[in-house]
Amino acid sequence: MAQKIYLVVVGGIFVASALFALIDPHTLGAAMGIAAADPSGVTEIRATYGGLVAGIGLLLISGVWSRRLALAGLACAVFGVGALALTRLVVEVFDGNPGISANQGLATIFELVVLALGVFFLRRMLRE
Repeated sequence: MAQKIYLVVVGGIFVASALFALIDPHTLGAAMGIAAADPSGVTEIRATYGGLVAGIGLLLISGVWSRRLALAGLACAVFGVGALALTRLVVEVFDGNPGISANQGLATIFELVVLALGVFFLRRMLRE
């Protein structure tokens, strides 16, 4: 049951943030410290923060009804979101403080929680 809650909550957060990126990419970019220099940059923000993140969110949510999709979603959360969090932490060494903004700091904390819980649920699924 806890795994299903994880899949729905994390997937829902991903879908909601993706919709925000699709609807208002400029505000999302400003909140994360990035800006689109031209229309192709806006497309890039929408595609990455909107389309890709929505796809991951929908994969996670679909795992509620399918064991295979749950396994795929958990693996995506562990490797994809884990890579985001770990990259943010590593580049902080290179970029220095304040290389990570307050919003990015909150995102990193969220990603680390998603990673830790994802590892727990993925390991449990692989043992079943």
